Amino acid sequence: MELYGRTKLAMILYTKMLVEKVIKKNGDDIYALAVHPGAVATEMQQQWEDAYPGITGKIVKAFTLASSRSPEQGSYSGLYAACSDEVVEKKYNGVYLSDPGKLGGESSQGMDLNLAASLWELSERMVKRIVGEDALNEWSKTA
Repeated sequence: MELYGRTKLAMILYTKMLVEKVIKKNGDDIYALAVHPGAVATEMQQQWEDAYPGITGKIVKAFTLASSRSPEQGSYSGLYAACSDEVVEKKYNGVYLSDPGKLGGESSQGMDLNLAASLWELSERMVKRIVGEDALNEWSKTA
């Protein structure tokens, strides 16, 4: 769960930096949002039985499946972000949505632009090291 939480935090931070460092910088009319589908009844719930063998894992898995959304319901936030006129009307660029039209409640880390910038810079260094120094050419230079 800790690693899952970190990936969600990274998604939120990257979304904020994508808007600041790429979309606004280039003057693009593009919106980027981080969305959370909620707890969704998928095979991912098997992790509870794997993490907690025995009756505890079975109980936790059954509870989470019973209180989870269907995969269709889990898609609503993403569909809202992609299709709703409200996203543009409310200037939701770079935001985190926990449900359709509902701004998420980011943690203090999720709102930390210094942390977001550090993660972005680390990612750039890693990409350049692995792919090559020219891997991150600006879009305008590649056209």
